[in-house]
Amino acid sequence: MGKELPGTAGKEKTDAGTGIWLEGIGINGINGGNGSSSNSSRDVGSRSINRIDGSKTDPRRKLLLLLGLTAILALLAARLFWIQVLRPHRFSSYEVDLVKNSVLQRQKSIVLDTGRGDIYDRNLKPLTGKTIRTAIIFPVHPDYTGSAEQLRKVSGAFGVTADDWKAFVKQVKEPLLWTGSLTTPDGGKNVGQLASSKSGESVKEPLELTPSQIALLEGSGLSYVQVTDYKTRYPDHPAAAQVIGYIGQNPERISGLYARELAAGHLTLTSEIGVSGLEKTFESRLRGIGERTLSVFTDAGKRPLDALSARLISPDQSRYPLRLMTTLDSGIQRSIEERMTRRGITKGAVVVLDAANADIVAMASKPSFHPGEINAIDGDWANLGIKAAAPGSIFKTVVAAAALEKGVVKPDETFDCHGAWGKYGFTCWKKEGHGKLTFEEGFAQSCNIVFGEVMRRLDSDELETYARNLGLLAPVGWKGSLTGGAAVAQLDGEEGGQLFGAQTPRDDEGVRLQTAIGQRDVQVTPLQAANLVVTVLHRGKARAPRLVKEVRFRDGLTLDSFPPKFLPGAKEFLSPRATSELLREMRLVVRSGTAGQLNAAKWPLAGKTGTAQVQSGPHETVNQWFIGYGPVDAPRYAVAVVIREAAPEAPSEAVPLAREIMDMLADQPN
Repeated sequence: MGKELPGTAGKEKTDAGTGIWLEGIGINGINGGNGSSSNSSRDVGSRSINRIDGSKTDPRRKLLLLLGLTAILALLAARLFWIQVLRPHRFSSYEVDLVKNSVLQRQKSIVLDTGRGDIYDRNLKPLTGKTIRTAIIFPVHPDYTGSAEQLRKVSGAFGVTADDWKAFVKQVKEPLLWTGSLTTPDGGKNVGQLASSKSGESVKEPLELTPSQIALLEGSGLSYVQVTDYKTRYPDHPAAAQVIGYIGQNPERISGLYARELAAGHLTLTSEIGVSGLEKTFESRLRGIGERTLSVFTDAGKRPLDALSARLISPDQSRYPLRLMTTLDSGIQRSIEERMTRRGITKGAVVVLDAANADIVAMASKPSFHPGEINAIDGDWANLGIKAAAPGSIFKTVVAAAALEKGVVKPDETFDCHGAWGKYGFTCWKKEGHGKLTFEEGFAQSCNIVFGEVMRRLDSDELETYARNLGLLAPVGWKGSLTGGAAVAQLDGEEGGQLFGAQTPRDDEGVRLQTAIGQRDVQVTPLQAANLVVTVLHRGKARAPRLVKEVRFRDGLTLDSFPPKFLPGAKEFLSPRATSELLREMRLVVRSGTAGQLNAAKWPLAGKTGTAQVQSGPHETVNQWFIGYGPVDAPRYAVAVVIREAAPEAPSEAVPLAREIMDMLADQPN
């Protein structure tokens, strides 16, 4: 036995040296580490060696390992089944659509229509949304630009050389709308600008293709050049731009007002929403439910997949987008804007109301702007038709209404104007004075001295009450609610007007004199001024001018209806006698007063002129006004015209412009 141990030990060392070494350590430890050993201890070591070698091939250990691996694979398979079969469209707490995102990895697309609702005039003519036929160029592999024949047709359609086209296509990194030039995202030698599907910057609108261009492009057979319909939001020269407003990114407003839509994923902080005008006030109705996009699918090398042609993707919805039906007449609106431009009016506004119900027929504002090219600093997008300005003598209409109704003056009462009041620096516009004249003549000639005297017979609170009842001290635009109860004010940013400033001593005689002629603190918007005329025509019962009549579904059914309405608390507070006299005096303004130019108009007209002195920076300027209606016997329209910050020595543009507008309105069908 003693002879076998060395042989055995040697064999074990050869077959499993590591095990023998470990066992040797164990033997030394047993013997106290002195290097000596006995047969007994060697037997123990041999048995230990055999146990260690046997554990390497223990079938139980293999079974446990196999079961563990099987369990891990089963868990992975279950997880994949959950992701790919049970929850592919709503993965994780963020509900990520994995199928959609996997397609997007090989999909190149561009938005053809945002799905936003459009705005129409009273005759169902669109004020937003124009569909054109244009081309889209998708990014492709540099080696895939097409055959010589295909390139010939494409270059012929776009009017470029084949080499320039190939160079351009190789640099395209994202889908582009054809804008008429070969400009790459990094610039390029050619003049032009990219139209990109993902850029947040203002870009050049896509170019509308001619029938011959379309034929060449479709005949080329190139899958990376597609001819399709594209919807622009605003036309080149939009009508009523300030009324319509514009859309843009506004993260603060989205996070504040649309937190629920943001959380649901219907909006992102970079979504474009209405920023001004109707685009803003009716954002909840105009916002679409989905985009219409055109997509092509490529392989990993950006080569188009022949099996998957270009795909048009749009929401399957017959009732959306919604349509906003306004009271505007786009023909009248454009005609007024053109006339303002021809006369060189750089700052001002014109408002035309339906004399029967105060519906807004037109609201033009200068300076003009394009909704696709916004300069927030210039403020050209502001609608001056609803911004307050010093009214000057048109405010005498309010003083006259109060005086006639209260009976503190008679139409034929005589006054004496010497050109100056004698104190407070209060003078008449006619420096030499009008001499003796009646009250009705004083109204027609806009005599300041006459109205200063009449103001002495009215107290400030009485005048304020009449101004409020006539709709001059608060916003007058239509307010109400949408279907569902949400409140809506149709006019964005409308100002309210003013009679006395908060710190102004309203009983001071000098203040009262200036107030009587529409100076000092008095502020009126053109909309309020036009509505004042309508209110007088209806014996003082003030209406709420309406801009939107209803919101319709795409199929024509009505979602929201906004009927004509009066202002809160409105009533006929002017007697027939006072109303008749005031309208007669407005007629005298045209027949023998300050608006004599209107005698040659197509319609018999009535109204009131005004000139207000205003400080514009370091310069003295004036606001030129005219308010009126026509025809006199059966009023159809009420008009307010204001030319703001004109030179004091400049001839009045308000009355000539008013005549042109009234003549144009006279030619409109009933």
